[in-house]
Amino acid sequence: MRRRDVLFGAGVLLFVIGCFLLRGLLFHGDAVYVEFSQDGRIIRRIRLADMEGQDIRIDAADGGYNLVRVENGSVFVREADCENGDCIRQGTIRHTGESIICLPHKLAVTIIGDADGTGGSGLDEEQYDTIVR
Repeated sequence: MRRRDVLFGAGVLLFVIGCFLLRGLLFHGDAVYVEFSQDGRIIRRIRLADMEGQDIRIDAADGGYNLVRVENGSVFVREADCENGDCIRQGTIRHTGESIICLPHKLAVTIIGDADGTGGSGLDEEQYDTIVR
């Protein structure tokens, strides 16, 4: 092996380690709520503990739907009638700041922390930082 190959490998390894450390810093805090946004508007926010073991059906404007499951403090899309099903394949989210996105239904499912700001987003039910359309 050349010296250049070793330096390249070390650089890639450092980059991967840095990504894991950055993820740990950004996605920390206790998951308290799951928030559903559709077409840029928050349509529902629920406490994870209140919905443990239950399914939440979110209907889309085009007549479609997403069936979101809350289980063991985590959230995943169990069923959706969109063509590609990417939201189902995105897997489970359980940490503050993580999201599942369904583009055909314009749905975003996001884990947020507590409302007083000690566990995550710092948003409460009356105050929004930004809504992007």
